[in-house]
Amino acid sequence: MTDRYDAVTVRKDKDGKSRYTSVGVMFRRKEGDGWTLKLNALPLPNEQGEVWISMYPPREKDSERAAPVRAGGGMDDEIPFAPEFR
Repeated sequence: MTDRYDAVTVRKDKDGKSRYTSVGVMFRRKEGDGWTLKLNALPLPNEQGEVWISMYPPREKDSERAAPVRAGGGMDDEIPFAPEFR
């Protein structure tokens, strides 16, 4: 069992896919029994007025998920910018 869990909420998007949002962390107390839950955000209730927070073991950092940094500041991409309006 881990001594730390990520606190997340799950919502279905318009296509029915599950979307996970991190809302905090839960960790084992240093002194005595029990756990401490630290929320960084307050989740909104669902259609039934319920708030569900799920705890998961922390995921390892995935270097493949990070966007590669290109030489020259990473501004050499194909994002179309809108013309300036004055």
